Amino acid sequence: MRQLIKTAALTLLPLVLADYAQAAENAPKVITLSCDGTLTRTYGASKPADLPEPLQNIGAVVNLNEQTVFFLGYVVPIESVDEVSINFGARQAVEYGFIIAITGHIDRASGRMNVTTVTLDPTRPNDPNIAAARYEVVCATNSAF
Repeated sequence: MRQLIKTAALTLLPLVLADYAQAAENAPKVITLSCDGTLTRTYGASKPADLPEPLQNIGAVVNLNEQTVFFLGYVVPIESVDEVSINFGARQAVEYGFIIAITGHIDRASGRMNVTTVTLDPTRPNDPNIAAARYEVVCATNSAF
């Protein structure tokens, strides 16, 4: 009897493990990050960049299922993902007819994230860059990303 139970358990084990692997594969891939680092602002070509400002507990959410990154209140499409990095970017219309261009890169091994936002004025083709902000942060999460 004991041998029969042992044989039945060993027979079912691959099925259980296959179900577990499939469930893990289908699990939502949403990574919540908390980031610390600096923000450096620049204003057009005529004014020098401000000194870097410290940043703490800046949040970001990487949603690999939807292929988006949520950062600074913007949902930005992911352009590419591999074992090493996540790259994202887009242009979005914002208030008063301005456009914001957002580009970013996350190094998955170190947690370093660099994001640049550039505010553009489509009505001024000779001086389209009004302001830019560069975020250089290191992010942490409870799970591997």
